[in-house]
Amino acid sequence: MKNEIQAAVVMAAPTDAIPDASAPESAANTPPPSWNSLGLSAEALELIKKSAYASPTPVQAEAIPPALDGFDLIVSAQTGTGKTASFVLPMVEAIAGRQGTYGLILAPTREIAQQIQATLELFATPRGVRSVTLIGGIDLKLDFEALRTYPQIIVATPGRLCDHIERGTVWLDFIEYVVLDEADRMLDMGFSSQLDRIMIEVPKQRQMMLFSATFPPNVEALARKTLYQPKRIAIGRPTVAAKTVEQRLIFTQDAMKHRELKRLLREEKGSVMVFVRSKVGASRLFHRLHADEFYDVTCIHSDLLQKYREQSLADFKGGKYRILIATDVVGRGIHVEAVAHVVNYDLPLEPEDYIHRIGRTGRLDATGRATSFVTPGDRRLLTQIERLIGKQIPTGFAGDHQEPRSDEVRGKNRNMGARNASGGGGNTGGGGAQRRGRRGGRGRRVPGGSGAGPG
Repeated sequence: MKNEIQAAVVMAAPTDAIPDASAPESAANTPPPSWNSLGLSAEALELIKKSAYASPTPVQAEAIPPALDGFDLIVSAQTGTGKTASFVLPMVEAIAGRQGTYGLILAPTREIAQQIQATLELFATPRGVRSVTLIGGIDLKLDFEALRTYPQIIVATPGRLCDHIERGTVWLDFIEYVVLDEADRMLDMGFSSQLDRIMIEVPKQRQMMLFSATFPPNVEALARKTLYQPKRIAIGRPTVAAKTVEQRLIFTQDAMKHRELKRLLREEKGSVMVFVRSKVGASRLFHRLHADEFYDVTCIHSDLLQKYREQSLADFKGGKYRILIATDVVGRGIHVEAVAHVVNYDLPLEPEDYIHRIGRTGRLDATGRATSFVTPGDRRLLTQIERLIGKQIPTGFAGDHQEPRSDEVRGKNRNMGARNASGGGGNTGGGGAQRRGRRGGRGRRVPGGSGAGPG
């Protein structure tokens, strides 16, 4: 079989057309076949059995056979569907028993690269297929030592790999299998020029697999440049949240979000991921929760040293900490079993990131909950998110008291924000009038007051 796979590698030249996403070759509704029917070797099947993978997920069932046959692939699937194994298993099948560096897997973040490495340790290392991970935040000397082992597979972030290419410490002359994982995120993070640089170094004769949650024009353009007559596999709509995730909204004010979060964290007994927009916001929220005696919380964002990021994630996965605060850059690549609840402390600026965030829970048919705080200033973002997922998000979980969901509710929040901004409250007439009087300037008397004061 190995010779057949090698012979099936196709020439990766530009193609004029990418198959229309609206007409996918596969459907997620068909029951997935067993592992034995996918064309994998006995060695691979034995490792799968030891890893307790009961049956292939839809994306694994659809992607593995054509990958084994050497086709270029474009794959879109919801997060948490097991797509890493769908490209790791065929690559290992093709490379096992060969000496030399033949496989290259590119990922947008360190965390995603490390999770790919973890899957390789399950299915590649036991078969004698060595792999190294090249990511930022690691001493280059460690990279040099790992590369001297002549690994068969390189997993890397684009920036770090380009650094090695420029230093002359990595050669990609014999690469036959290339995977671009989370391609949309790589382009969003500004790795377009690095990807172009890397593809110049890779031989034109190669098999390529591109995995992307969404397919904006820049991803389609990348696919046209790098893939040859690819087969397209779409498992579900990438803009639909997993059905196993129960979603709700909490309408609140910016000043009240922290109190709402504390209440929710006290009510939720399982593990919780809290998403914020910025690195500064993540650090600030972490310290505020610690000050409020939430000591089972840790934090991860891109400004932290790599060793601290790894430790925080390992502690969260291991159960040392129940709560993880994260930003989108690192949060998208985090895979943790049995996350009970995802909280959008800040709504994401990009609607697609909402899908990826709540996809951290309800993975692989498990159930989960997702709560999003919505302030009056978030109305536009909420509208974009609901338009993307094609439905309104309720204001409570099933079985909870359901608050009314209408323009009247949003108008109430809008008016509340206006009252707060003008000093409103229960006594808007008295307090507001006094404040307006004080702003009136020196020498102006405040009604009911004892004299003039500065503005």
